[in-house]
Amino acid sequence: MDVKSPLRPARLRSQNLTQIATQELRQAIEQGIYAPGSQLPPESQLVQMLGVSRTVVREALRFLQEDGLIARRQGQGTFVRNNPILQNLNVNFGTTEMIHSAGMQSGTPHLQVQEIGATAEIAKALGLTVGARVIVIERVRSADNKPVVYSLDYISKTFVPDTDFAANWQAQDISLYRWVQESLGLFIEYGITRILPSLAPARAAKMLNVAVNSPLLYLLQTDYAPHDLPVLYSCEYHLPDAFDFIVIRRGPRKTEAAHGDASPFRS
Repeated sequence: MDVKSPLRPARLRSQNLTQIATQELRQAIEQGIYAPGSQLPPESQLVQMLGVSRTVVREALRFLQEDGLIARRQGQGTFVRNNPILQNLNVNFGTTEMIHSAGMQSGTPHLQVQEIGATAEIAKALGLTVGARVIVIERVRSADNKPVVYSLDYISKTFVPDTDFAANWQAQDISLYRWVQESLGLFIEYGITRILPSLAPARAAKMLNVAVNSPLLYLLQTDYAPHDLPVLYSCEYHLPDAFDFIVIRRGPRKTEAAHGDASPFRS
């Protein structure tokens, strides 16, 4: 009997099957098809839905588990995690995706766009000269109507067309990465982030409805397109109780001794 599937068969596209299967499952979770706390279909059913092998399905589930989106319980099955907003620092996806993955509704209660001259900090991050024209996007991101992130995103004016995109962007509530890719034709390949403790300055405190000098997490990130082209420089203040930050720490590389070779330290 055929199973009516919310997932598109992965083999209909030419990309890496594991990546596509992972993306399909991630989107189904973000869109609430599989809600927080719910159980995913068994592997055999996912194989049929996605039209791929069991090995591909298992790899996709492994990636989602590492991203903190699902939990695999021995003898019970695989479940969508019912946790605070998760940010796996090994995976570069934006605040909109983080909020959706937690089963919450994202929003942008504040959006302001202006053109400024690059400071030394911004110029260094984006590979520009001091004073070069940049677009700064000031936003507040909310989860179920609660402000959780205050951000300043900077992008070189040379990338941005002379159009008033702010109204449409706010109305659609799309992710910054999606806007960069669809409107500017720039694909973000990777980002480098620094995480610092911070006391809320006056502007961030006002935007997040907290007291001045309240503890926040301060993220500084530069996002790069292919060929190491810096595209975005972001300064983000996060409410610390709204996010779980995850870092995947791999074990050390195998030594020669682990492969059966003689060790210079063995007696």
